[in-house]
Amino acid sequence: MGRSLFRTSLFRRARLWAAGTLMAAGAVGLAAAPASAWTGGNVWVNFGSWNCPAGGSVVGVYWAVDAYSSGPATGDWGDNVIYPRVRVGSGSYNTLSYQVVCKKWGWYQYKGVVSQRTLTPYKSGLSYTY
Repeated sequence: MGRSLFRTSLFRRARLWAAGTLMAAGAVGLAAAPASAWTGGNVWVNFGSWNCPAGGSVVGVYWAVDAYSSGPATGDWGDNVIYPRVRVGSGSYNTLSYQVVCKKWGWYQYKGVVSQRTLTPYKSGLSYTY
């Protein structure tokens, strides 16, 4: 009788030890789970003339990427290209808000519609056309 009690006690100890080991392994696995792995980088964004609803071509852009980065308060002038700082890599998600300035008929300029696009670049230096 003493022997069966000893066997039961060993069996219970082994089960408890196995359960504790599995719980510890699970806790280590949860602690080692990677967070989002995005970093900062830049991408090229080109704006086509189709962004000018009344015709003309893009000569300036007002833009911001969430609260992460933004262009000059006076706008980015001279061409239809911007190079915004964005989140790049795994877990990256950026909302680019922009308004183009269009030139038509010599000195006549007007602002296009305020728009938004989602950027999820996997590396820095990519090019987007909107």
